[in-house]
Amino acid sequence: MAIGTAGFTAMLAINVLEAAGLRPGQGPVLVTGASGGVGSTAIHLLARLGYEVVASTGRSAQRRDELIALGASDVIERDSLADVPDRPLLSERWAGVVDAVGGATLSHVLAELKYGAGVAACGLAGGDRITSTVIPFLLRGNNLFGIDSVLRPAAGRQGAWDRAAEVMDLAALDSMTTEVGLAELPAAGSRILDGQVAGRWVVNVNR
Repeated sequence: MAIGTAGFTAMLAINVLEAAGLRPGQGPVLVTGASGGVGSTAIHLLARLGYEVVASTGRSAQRRDELIALGASDVIERDSLADVPDRPLLSERWAGVVDAVGGATLSHVLAELKYGAGVAACGLAGGDRITSTVIPFLLRGNNLFGIDSVLRPAAGRQGAWDRAAEVMDLAALDSMTTEVGLAELPAAGSRILDGQVAGRWVVNVNR
């Protein structure tokens, strides 16, 4: 259960980007919301698959060492991507993006994609609205993929689960997982709302 919906979502995002042509060696892959469940798992899976991974988080100072240990080659501050660009295109930067933030961050990274690259959008922590133009899609052949882990048919699930289990380093999974009992949920919930947690949390209903 430590892989959970977040790990499943991360694997779906990577699979979609690879189906569109992403391969190791094409340049850095950005993961936004890197301290969260989807982000931290995506970093680890991408690194295990041979990609250069750049992690973006609002807690870069506190989480840098943890994210590097998971496989990130660099950690950048969320604020560096948090503005909507004035221009439709910026310098080409990312070979692919797993975006768990949305909002202005997604608007920003769309303008920084390398030619032919794509974004797998799987979250809206930063908002559900984006501001962009069609220019990245017309002049750079970019793609925006929506990742759904809720209503996806059963036939499309097993392959992602199997691949995540195959690629994941179980020791690393343990290192990013915190287990709590039912009685501990109120206190855990407060910590989550205060932004004091990272990685995966598993609720042991027998404790």
